[in-house]
Amino acid sequence: MTSSDTHQHPSLSDRLVRLVSELQARGVLISDGIQVQEISGRGIGVVARRVIPTGERIIQFPVNALLSPRTVKTAILQEISDGGPDTASFIFKSTARKNQDVNVRKRLKLHTSVKSQAGKYADLLDSLSSHQVLAYYLYREKLRRNSNWNSFLDVLPTLETLGVVPLVWDLLDRGSKRLLDYLPASTYDHAARMSNQFRDDLKAVQDMFINVEDIELFIWAWLCVNSRCLYYEMAEARTSNDCMTLAPVVDFLNHSDQEHCSVQVYDAGQAMKFFGLVTTRSYDIGEEIYLSYGAHTNSFLLCEYGFTLPTNKNSELDITAELLIILKRGGRRSCDRDNETAKMESPKLKFLEAHGYLGDYTLSLDTISYRTEVALAVAQVREEVCREPTSDEPQARTLERSQLKAFISGISNGSKFKVKSTAMLNTILEEVVKNSDIVLTRSNDDVNCDTENKDNIRRLYVERRHIARAHLQLHG
Repeated sequence: MTSSDTHQHPSLSDRLVRLVSELQARGVLISDGIQVQEISGRGIGVVARRVIPTGERIIQFPVNALLSPRTVKTAILQEISDGGPDTASFIFKSTARKNQDVNVRKRLKLHTSVKSQAGKYADLLDSLSSHQVLAYYLYREKLRRNSNWNSFLDVLPTLETLGVVPLVWDLLDRGSKRLLDYLPASTYDHAARMSNQFRDDLKAVQDMFINVEDIELFIWAWLCVNSRCLYYEMAEARTSNDCMTLAPVVDFLNHSDQEHCSVQVYDAGQAMKFFGLVTTRSYDIGEEIYLSYGAHTNSFLLCEYGFTLPTNKNSELDITAELLIILKRGGRRSCDRDNETAKMESPKLKFLEAHGYLGDYTLSLDTISYRTEVALAVAQVREEVCREPTSDEPQARTLERSQLKAFISGISNGSKFKVKSTAMLNTILEEVVKNSDIVLTRSNDDVNCDTENKDNIRRLYVERRHIARAHLQLHG
């Protein structure tokens, strides 16, 4: 089975009406001023049915009506409680109690009585990340005909629709895997990290639960969670990455790099908490309502959500791969895509890591990040300067090291390094422009893929070339 149901669906508009009706039955307040509808070429979106003023709360969820890690765990534990001890054997693997986490194993040993069985399974669920729990829950609910969340599941994007995400190109070789080779190095690395995270999450879920065998369906569930969750603070979250929730209808708002709405969690008396969406500007009738997913670059948006913006105020040029190669090879340029830049044998890389400046070297349209300036300074000094000082080292080396550290700590403005840094950066940017021109030409002639994937890839290189040219014009 894939993410597409095999039975005949009602129309999308009918499914959206059903979802809104069921959410309202759960206590979710949805303003009469908004309408969820299909938007040509954009999927589903939210538009204003009337004039909406700034500060209007257009959606309000009781927190227990959210599809959050907390409510999902509660639902699974309630199912075990209602069904009796045997129910758990149809959910959890018998080997799940041999959890790799030492602290979890210790807690599980405490649950020896029948009365404390719920606590045992709660600890098992708590050993998973929020992403893992939510992805598993969507997976299992999609397989159930009688799921309480069918109206939501029926309007989620299909795996085919999610095929614009590079993760899908990598995991499901449907003729799109070659597109990965066209991605800029930083985007490629982001996609690779996501693939590794997916594999880790799949293993964790398969180790815990039975019947997680349909990999395509789990990819669909994992991507729905990844691309549709909102930030939601929970006391039990182990890290900020665990602060997430699915909020149907809210997740239909498309992204804008401008602020349109804000998410608020607030008390409404009697200890009842609500999760709400409030407008931060006014809307006219028929105008689409947006929600900023964050100050994200197009590279990030493509990897995490599967789209790019034609114009993006958060655009950046990432030259991490190019600079790491220079740093690793002592200043010699050789931009080999397959170079193992992650190795740390270079004294310069070790020096940058020790001072918190390893990686993430970017330029915006008119600014060079301080991290990039530091890396350029380190790239031009001798390797001996980045090593621990010796008792008999030359005075000139000691002076050069002190000048470099003064720049890193902000004591000096780094003027000593400016000329060489500019020359080195210009060489990198000239190569960025050259490589972008090559890829843009090849993508016109060689890339056989759908228009959306081709447009997204082209947009990344047009953006890289535009920023590189702007800095060459400024500093060339």
